[in-house]
Amino acid sequence: MSDPAAIVDSFVRLTSRCLDALLTVYGGNERPTVWTGLWLVPRDGSDPVRSGVLEGVGSFRLHGIGCRFELDTGEDVDVDWDWDGRTVFNSWRLLMYAHSIGNETVTEQELRAAAHQAPSVVTLEADKFTFSHRRYDVTRPES
Repeated sequence: MSDPAAIVDSFVRLTSRCLDALLTVYGGNERPTVWTGLWLVPRDGSDPVRSGVLEGVGSFRLHGIGCRFELDTGEDVDVDWDWDGRTVFNSWRLLMYAHSIGNETVTEQELRAAAHQAPSVVTLEADKFTFSHRRYDVTRPES
């Protein structure tokens, strides 16, 4: 896949698949303090986790304010949640995805421009994007 628009579209579809799978197993997240990072709360009531395996999808690992998915098929996708609880990504994350699918020629600038034009993406800032729906947003705990 070499078309930047197709890479952005594929990233959005694949990330949605990963986040849907995550929401099936985990009912919410906890971020008790800045120091403890993000945790996912399993729907079965067991202890919160920072990593795991999603059956039929791959593995995930929370980092700071985001999550990286390593799919069984070899692709890697990564998103963050901003301080407003929105699921966000940028051109660097799109580039890392492109590299994971074997495209070393597309540039970060091409991917940023394609994201600005993608109907499934909302531009929040010059290089900060979110999904066109709010399905993966999280609620920020009250301070």
